[in-house]
Amino acid sequence: MKRIFTLILVLFSLNSLAEEVSGLYSALVPVIDQSTESRQQGVREALNQVLVKLTGNSNVSQSPTVQPFLTNPNAFVAGVGFRNLPQLDLGVEPEPGLQVSFSRREIDQLIRQAQLPVLPSNRPKLLVWIIRDDAIEGRGFINEYTPALTIPSVLETFDQAMKERGMPYILPAFDLEDQLSLSVDEGWSMNASLIAEASERYNADGWIALRFYTTSSGEVRGSWLYEASGQRQLRDFRADYDELYMAIAVKGLVDSIAQHFTYVPQINTNELIVRINGVSSFEAYRAVLAQFKKLELVESLDVYGVEAEQLTLAVDVEGGATLLHSALVRSGRFQSQTEQGTLNSGQLQFNWIGK
Repeated sequence: MKRIFTLILVLFSLNSLAEEVSGLYSALVPVIDQSTESRQQGVREALNQVLVKLTGNSNVSQSPTVQPFLTNPNAFVAGVGFRNLPQLDLGVEPEPGLQVSFSRREIDQLIRQAQLPVLPSNRPKLLVWIIRDDAIEGRGFINEYTPALTIPSVLETFDQAMKERGMPYILPAFDLEDQLSLSVDEGWSMNASLIAEASERYNADGWIALRFYTTSSGEVRGSWLYEASGQRQLRDFRADYDELYMAIAVKGLVDSIAQHFTYVPQINTNELIVRINGVSSFEAYRAVLAQFKKLELVESLDVYGVEAEQLTLAVDVEGGATLLHSALVRSGRFQSQTEQGTLNSGQLQFNWIGK
């Protein structure tokens, strides 16, 4: 079946750094002790954290469609065990935690029944510029070589917050080329054009600029700006110094970015014809099918035809042709040969790139 789509095609670099994220159906959460009550509370918190990772929405548990499923979180549990949380501050005793793994089948069914958005596991990898304005040290980019003025360090808390959301990222090299491309003051001013130019060399799927400072009263204030999926967004954040201010910043940041990559599973899927050139061996044939099967938005696929080195697939997708096209390009294994006119008829075409 062919359908007519009104599409805005999002183009990604062929050297995209998109990453297949693992661990989306498990979570490690803090608990007070190993009592039954703490275990039950930990399972509830872990289920919420998993749903946040899978949907890209930090407020997902507040949705009326989700509430009925949260009354018995144990129904979704596949495994559970106690272990210590990662230590951000080596000077204190490790905190107890609960590791919970959930059934993928049951969680996926919950998401479908509640009609929640899905953030696919093939996620964009983002380049992150972090700038701090310190009363003593002045302004500076934060990287792994920056001395920690606070315990835990800025990067450790940022990294933990991004991991809890299942969002991959990289940091700039901060080498001479970066220094010449983007000064600290230019980054602090959130000059989008200059940040975009400085980020081009990394061939990432998008970039983030995050700045912050601490007021004399101890309040942390900051802003973040990102460019992803052809969209830019600027927003401020603030928090008390003793709060997890970096987690607060990441919460709003990832919520906003995820909206550009999510889809809502549909009962009726869209059937597309996808042609892949350069499938010259049985090994390549198997690799192509494996790439499609990795994508959550692919409901089913059938081999429509094989002619010379061209493989044609009939693919049922949830979310439409634009998301499928973007996901295949981001994988780094498909080079788009799709023309706009062909897109409008529900057909996609790619060259296979073996790695």
